[in-house]
Amino acid sequence: MPILCSGRSDNGWRIEKPLHQGVMSRVWLLQSPKVEWRLVLKAATDHEKSVWALGREMTLLRQLRGEGIPFLYHQGEEEGIPWYTMPFYEGETLRGRLDRLGTLPEEETAQIGRRLCRILDVLHHRRPPVIYGDLKPENVILTGDGGVVLLDYGNAWLLGEKQDSIRFRGTPGYAAPECWHLEKATTAVDLFALGVLLHEMLEGGKPQEHFGQYRLENTAYKKRWQTLINDCTAFNTENRIQDVRQADRRLAVIPVDRRRDQSRLCYAVSAMW
Repeated sequence: MPILCSGRSDNGWRIEKPLHQGVMSRVWLLQSPKVEWRLVLKAATDHEKSVWALGREMTLLRQLRGEGIPFLYHQGEEEGIPWYTMPFYEGETLRGRLDRLGTLPEEETAQIGRRLCRILDVLHHRRPPVIYGDLKPENVILTGDGGVVLLDYGNAWLLGEKQDSIRFRGTPGYAAPECWHLEKATTAVDLFALGVLLHEMLEGGKPQEHFGQYRLENTAYKKRWQTLINDCTAFNTENRIQDVRQADRRLAVIPVDRRRDQSRLCYAVSAMW
């Protein structure tokens, strides 16, 4: 399916518009007159590290299967540049929703958290386990039907895999302390980032680029959520939740205040008018 140079593939797919142009990758939206749905084309740049990273990402995605995990439609290489296509997911990023609303209702926070747990469960319980390594709002797509899709596996690595010259993985503010010492990192890295996300969805505001206490100032939420967030974001991994299934079980029994959520929703709707 060569398309990078010509802008149109040999089976009708063409570039509709660019979605992202970065140092490590380029992403376009594709459409075809033959079908109603669209694809996303992701290609490496000509940077040597980018070529290696996208090749790794493709290898991982071929092995992963589960709800909320993108799957490859096509893959290939054009003039030494690897590329692949995946479905285009209608919706908005979690970052976009937080920027728009500030915070999310408790019930929605719990639902998003549990769906992320199920995605991470697929990764963490493979053999060998996969550490996602870059859980943040920009990589989470919220679809119109209430689904959650986790994108961008370029920072993922296998548990115990030698990191060579790589000294840090992740995004400051979401990355666990051990991400500076990758030989000590485990799947608990992703639990740390999950706790940061839960705090951000409830409290608003982007996390600081250093490790600290993720305190909830809203007393209505604090009693129900603070212990779970603390157990996810503990500085020392031995004090942190170790298994994503435990986090999922605890999210399932949090007694969210749906009446309060409903009043927040009504206020948000009225404010739009």
